[in-house]
Amino acid sequence: MHQDEELHAELLRLFRVYFEANQRWINTGTKTSAIKLRQVLSEIRCVCIERRAVVREWAVEKEAELAKRKKQRHEKNSSNS
Repeated sequence: MHQDEELHAELLRLFRVYFEANQRWINTGTKTSAIKLRQVLSEIRCVCIERRAVVREWAVEKEAELAKRKKQRHEKNSSNS
């Protein structure tokens, strides 16, 4: 499993868009600027969900690798005894 850099880059891009949309909303206070801000926040949420899943999948794979190595060491030590 690779650590998905595309999702990371997308999050950074969306945070820049969020910052601009938030500034526009603060400065203008219009209904349109609020809608755009909520849309960007929704996009961020979706990408965060995807990114979280990637990170969790990576962690599960690492845990499985560690368990496999522990089992192999245990079997090796048991056979040497």
